[in-house]
Amino acid sequence: MKKKDYTHEDFEKEFLKTPAMRRAYERGVAGLLIAHKIADLRERHHMTQAELARRLHTRQQVVSRMEQDKYRPSLSTLEKIARVFGKRLEINFV
Repeated sequence: MKKKDYTHEDFEKEFLKTPAMRRAYERGVAGLLIAHKIADLRERHHMTQAELARRLHTRQQVVSRMEQDKYRPSLSTLEKIARVFGKRLEINFV
C-alpha cells in the first residue's frame, strides 16, 4: 500500500481544528518570523551576535536565544534592534 504525501493543507485540516490550536500555531509562526528577521538583519549588516549584543547592552547568548526563538524580545528590545540597524519598528494587524 502506497502512503499518501502529507501536505500543509492536511496539517491544517487535522491539527488546527480548534480555535485554541490555531492561535497556538499562529503565535509560534510569529515568533519564528521575528527570530528570522533579527538574524537576517544582523547577517545583512555583517555583524556578529556578539557585536549586536554589545550595541544592545546585553550578552551574546541573549541574541542567540532571540534568533532561535527561545526568547521573545519585548517591544522595547525590538525598538532597540530597529535603531541599531537604522530601521523603524512597524507592527501590522492582518
